Amino acid sequence: MSIRFAVMILKTSSVVLGWVGALMISISILGMFFVYLPLGIAETRYAISKTQVARVIAEINRDDLVRRRDDLKQRLELEGKKLAEIDTVSWEIPDKNYSIYIPKISAVSPVIGNVDANNAKTYLAALKKGVAEAAGLAHPGIVGTTFLFAHSVGSRVDFARYNAVFYLLEKMTVGDEIQIAYQGRLFKYEMVQREILKASDTKYLVPQNLSEKLVLQTCYPPGTTWKRLVIVAKRV
Repeated sequence: MSIRFAVMILKTSSVVLGWVGALMISISILGMFFVYLPLGIAETRYAISKTQVARVIAEINRDDLVRRRDDLKQRLELEGKKLAEIDTVSWEIPDKNYSIYIPKISAVSPVIGNVDANNAKTYLAALKKGVAEAAGLAHPGIVGTTFLFAHSVGSRVDFARYNAVFYLLEKMTVGDEIQIAYQGRLFKYEMVQREILKASDTKYLVPQNLSEKLVLQTCYPPGTTWKRLVIVAKRV
């Protein structure tokens, strides 16, 4: 092998390796963007929600909701019916059978009931549609624990593919309100406790009959599967 040929091979290899390296870096950047995009969107929406423009838009939306509610009330009165409590709320309910609304973080989502929290295939399918309710425990309005969870998945890639409505639970504080629409009724809760648990800690998945409790769980820190952030609320 001549020196010239060897030099040519080395130059070619250097160029190829350079392109491979650039490609791997690009794929990594795109991967990070894909994984954390939902978190970025949630943070941006939360920041915008605190601005004056957002408050004006929210007021316009509320006025529109009030107008539509008044129209509904008039139609019901003509039929000799009354407006139900669930139709008086200040938020758009995606599913009157089961939905959740957290005003502090502007989180609204349908809830998929009776989901096996130990079956990845089952709960991942549910998380594509909304927040999941762990099976085997209580439901709103019943003494016991209603356990709702979102994006508790096993891979970072999954964070971009599954529900991210609970990303901002870390911003909640004691006293914050949570509303649940369940089977045509409205249930209101108040946050009383916040905990950060090991991923393996399932103490809130144990049935209890002492009080009506709502538990919300998400992965923590946001974008990882290291631990679990749990918000505990009581019925008010």
